[in-house]
Amino acid sequence: MRIAYVYARPRQPLVDAISRGEAPDTGLLGQNHLAGLGIEADIRDSSLRRRHFAGGIAHRLTWAGRELTIPLELRRYDAICSPIGPVLPLASKATRGPRIVLLNMSICQSLRRSTGAKRRALAAGVRAAGAVVCFADSQRESLIALTGARSERIHSIGLGVDERFLAAAGPPPPTGIVLAVGRDLGRDYRTFAAAVAGIDAPVVLVTSERNLGDVRLPAHVDLRLDVSPVELRALYEQAACVVVPTRAESFALGADCSGQTVVLDAFAMSRPVVASERSTLRGYVDDGRNGLVVPPEDPAALREAVERVLGDPGLAGRLGASGRADVEQRFTTRRLAEGIAGVLRR
Repeated sequence: MRIAYVYARPRQPLVDAISRGEAPDTGLLGQNHLAGLGIEADIRDSSLRRRHFAGGIAHRLTWAGRELTIPLELRRYDAICSPIGPVLPLASKATRGPRIVLLNMSICQSLRRSTGAKRRALAAGVRAAGAVVCFADSQRESLIALTGARSERIHSIGLGVDERFLAAAGPPPPTGIVLAVGRDLGRDYRTFAAAVAGIDAPVVLVTSERNLGDVRLPAHVDLRLDVSPVELRALYEQAACVVVPTRAESFALGADCSGQTVVLDAFAMSRPVVASERSTLRGYVDDGRNGLVVPPEDPAALREAVERVLGDPGLAGRLGASGRADVEQRFTTRRLAEGIAGVLRR
């Protein structure tokens, strides 16, 4: 069996960084482990996408057009695994190209934001896929309800992170930083800013300017806009608590499973997590066992949970150790690849 992985953006720089030990393999979504499972899996970029990096109409046309050309370029493969879609399955079906396995990052949110013909086209694309991999049971249930897709083609597999690059870092330092990480638009840094305003601890926020808008951060918050994977790993090591604040699920922007990767990164580093309640995190964060869960958009509840972790080193250590054990047993990139291999074989 020969599989092509096509990502939203070129992955060769990431592959090179992984080979140098400068980045985790999380972003490859299991591709690099499939060979060990008896499945040949290559990374391929659309040739149309590679030639156009400028903005404007040329960029938009090539960004959309690659979904039409990819099936033609990759005819010799048995299947294509990709987070790009869901136009790609329609194009592949129309050209009798390889079967498509969609890796669902934001399809549900795209469907919720869309209306009329666009929404019908998105739903048709999902139904045309050979399979869709979701990263939470609730995401799978939502996708079936939104598209009418056949349930046997929609699978739920736990996301995986690189537990070797993000190795357990010992007990959380009791005088460490309060750390929040994430550039997804589903993050809620307004609530985070209000929550940490009254906390007597150093705070570091790793995000992008687009996530902040008119959010006013307290003076003691250290904002980082450009952090390498090695630098981010060092910040996790310094963290007494990792906070994952997300908007309520009715918020239309962001990924379906906003916060999953950061939760698992923190778990891998044996750091305690405080996360907003979100259905797509329920299979990951178990309140009181490997993290603390608070209502979304509630600064007082978020502050109380963070202060509870900071004030109880025993609790912080237990949460962190449980999170690390969960990653080792269930949420590595190897485990993700095993799940995808099962889908491909079926």
